[in-house]
Formats: sequence, structure tokens, C-alpha cells
Amino acid sequence: MAGQDDSIHQRLAMLKLLLVWEGRLNRGRLMELFQLSSNWASVWIREFREQHADWLAWDTKTRSFHATSTAYKAWRASDPRRLADATSLAQYLALVGLPYAGANVAPRQGGLLAAFPDLSTPSPQHFSLLSEAIRLGRAVQLTYRSMQNPEPHERVISPHNLIRAGRRWHVRAYCDTRQGFRDYALGRVVDAKLLPVPASRREQDDEAWLTPVRVRLVAHPDLTPDQESLIRFEYFGSTAARVETCRGALVSYFIQDVRAAVDVKKQRPPDYQLAVANLEEVKPWLFPT
Repeated sequence: MAGQDDSIHQRLAMLKLLLVWEGRLNRGRLMELFQLSSNWASVWIREFREQHADWLAWDTKTRSFHATSTAYKAWRASDPRRLADATSLAQYLALVGLPYAGANVAPRQGGLLAAFPDLSTPSPQHFSLLSEAIRLGRAVQLTYRSMQNPEPHERVISPHNLIRAGRRWHVRAYCDTRQGFRDYALGRVVDAKLLPVPASRREQDDEAWLTPVRVRLVAHPDLTPDQESLIRFEYFGSTAARVETCRGALVSYFIQDVRAAVDVKKQRPPDYQLAVANLEEVKPWLFPT
């Protein structure tokens, strides 16, 4: 019985994501996404209506249940500052997919595409081997190329997490050669071999990974008052600032991704519209320049 309840709860959660981010539910979309029969798609929608009847309004023209204002009010009431929207959107995109908007991409329901391709896609063989090493707590012999040492060279690492930072995938690992935790871009991996020895260090040994760091973002001080108001509206829910907590090891990736200035005299609008307000707190975690 518990398993059945969990299954229904998962279905309701997926339909809630679809309703909120697409604005409607219909059988065709459910059949496309979940490979359902028409009857099962109807069952899923009926279950959702029983739980959230006032979230749906039938539209005869589109033959869909559209999200009502009540649905969005309930959604916003649970998160008035929109802090959970990013997580919810990521879950929605994981559900429906986000293909690159190339010229040969076939039209698809939803009209949802990525503007840029993945230029540094990791090898599935390397990705799966590193995932296996993490699961088993094993060391890996890596053949790698870096900007400092462009020729292929070997090192033994103990990986603990795979991370997507911006457009690139990295593995966070302890390097036996460098005697420290490092990030390795998966696109620069030449070869990887799973070793029959345990990892020499683990996630709980990585201080930079375990340290939470607050990053306070504000509008760039060189913006006009009207531009500052716009930035506050777009990023901060019309408040003066936004504080995000990152792992120390990932702070630089986060700041790069949002293009926040750490030197407001050199990094100026329009290229930089955000700035880091608590630079002294953040500085120890930035990449060396």
C-alpha cells in the first residue's frame, strides 16, 4: 500500500510541474512524455483533479485543463520570494528535456530549446567509470591534459562527485600527485581506469567542498537607478540583494555563471550587471588570477 501511495505521490508531483511550467495538462502531452495509453493518461489527470480541483479549468478549444490563478497563488504562497523556482524549473527540464536549438531539430510540443550546444560533452565511458568509482569508493588512474601541462599525463585520483558547472562537466577528486583536492574537466580526460584500491581521500575530507560560503549579490553600482530597479526585479524579487550559499569549492563557478563583478572598477556594465557585495568573505574561495 505504501508503494502505491508513493507512486501516486510521484505522479502528482510530475503533473504539478507540468501544470505550473506549461500552464496546461492534456492526455496527448502525458502520452508523449510518459509513453502512456490514452486511458492511463486520463487516470493520471483524474487523480490530479481529485487532489487539486480548483487548480484546473477545462478549455474546449485546446481540449486541455489550464492552470487557474488559484494554482499560481498556491504555488507562490508556498515560496513568496521565489527561492525554490530554480529547483522546480530544473526538475521540470529534467522531466521534459532541453535539446539544442539546431537547424535540424524537429518541431516538438512545448517549444522548449537550449540556445547553445554542449561543446564539451564528456565521453560516456569516462563518465560511467567515474560514477562507478564514486559509488564503490575506488581510486582512478587518469590520463589528463591541462592548460599548465597540455601533454597527456597520468595521475591517480580519488573522485567523490561529478559536477556540471556552466557548460562543462568536472569531477571533484583528491589528487595523489598534487596532494590536494582538484577539479578535472571531463572534456580533457584522455583515458580513465578503475583501480583495485580504495580511494585515499573521500568527500568528508574535502574542506573546500564541505564549507558553506555566502555570496551576496547586488546590482552593479555603475547602473542607473532605473537599471538597478530592473536588476532587482529580475534577480532579487524587487529586494536590494540576494544571498546564495555555495560550497566553497564551487563559489568561482557560480560567480562566473551569473557574471557577477568581483572588481567593479574593471568589470563594468553592460558586460557585468551584478556585483559581489561581500568580497572579503568570498575572496579566499575565488580562482587565483
